[in-house]
Amino acid sequence: MHIICLHSSQSSGAQWRPLTKQLTEFLPDANLHTPDLIGYGGNPLPKGSSSAFCFDHELAALEPLLATLENGPVHLVGHSYGGALALRLGRELQQRGIRLSSIALYEPVAFHLLPAADPARAEIIAIAEQMETTSEAEAAQAFVDYWNHPGYFAALPARVQAGMVQKQPKVEADFAALLGEPAQLNDYATLNCPIFLMHGQQSPASSRRVAEILAGLPQVVSQSVNAGHMAPLTEPDLVIPGLVKFLQQQVR
Repeated sequence: MHIICLHSSQSSGAQWRPLTKQLTEFLPDANLHTPDLIGYGGNPLPKGSSSAFCFDHELAALEPLLATLENGPVHLVGHSYGGALALRLGRELQQRGIRLSSIALYEPVAFHLLPAADPARAEIIAIAEQMETTSEAEAAQAFVDYWNHPGYFAALPARVQAGMVQKQPKVEADFAALLGEPAQLNDYATLNCPIFLMHGQQSPASSRRVAEILAGLPQVVSQSVNAGHMAPLTEPDLVIPGLVKFLQQQVR
């Protein structure tokens, strides 16, 4: 059994340490994978790839891991960008005949599902355009403050700010992938496994709206928590127990 955990933008596979610590205890036979996605941790972003970036690039980078999965079973976990990628990866696994047993998500930002006239889409497009037309430092501040609260970035230590500014080109590549993904809701309806979808009551409209749309799928069980979009990192005690409980139920 394999459990693959995909992290958010401006993060790395290390964000899942609180989860993997508990899974090691409760599911000791599981093979746990927390890869660094392109542009984060130890996985550098190739130059000049931002505007044309798509999920296929991420899947290609994950190919060495996918080659070890054999017939599964595989459980996917994802947060934010990693959650949207998990939905794409789930479809890929099924197409390859690899057994997909479950998907657990916290606010997958599948912005491509937002209708053109939806105010939530206009909100996230405005953030994307702001990032494209400002300096990397200003773009990083806009991104971080949007997902947390105004002033959050400015309050961070200079060392942390510098690291985020350095990773900002990949954030913009992530947005290109999220907004450019051609999948529609009926494509995700083909995922033949239980899907556990957590979302925060204090999150921005864009991620809450995506969660509402995905919650309409018959295989999705939705749960809200009194937290924001970054709760898997800032308030893991509100998120991790739910993920662990769901995964335990799926492997019985």
